[in-house]
Amino acid sequence: MMLSVRIQQEVLDYLRKLPPQPRHALRLAIKNLARERGDIRPLVEDLEGFHRLRVGSHRVIFEYEMLDGLRVITCVFAGTRRWVYEVFQSRLRE
Repeated sequence: MMLSVRIQQEVLDYLRKLPPQPRHALRLAIKNLARERGDIRPLVEDLEGFHRLRVGSHRVIFEYEMLDGLRVITCVFAGTRRWVYEVFQSRLRE
């Protein structure tokens, strides 16, 4: 069963700034999220409830939601492995 995937503006802005090759790889990986395919892991501790999709050195943070009775994946944040978790965590605290 395919899920609906929503991409928040912040993730789209991140994708736009990338060179063509990683942008294409990330777009393809996000598209495959609809079938829950890819290097997906649940996050732990302060980020529990969120999941990450790994695409090379990039990470997309997403969550599962119920909207109108349907299970939806919402991509909420993206960045490089080096800083994505710290920045996302600080945003959650705001």
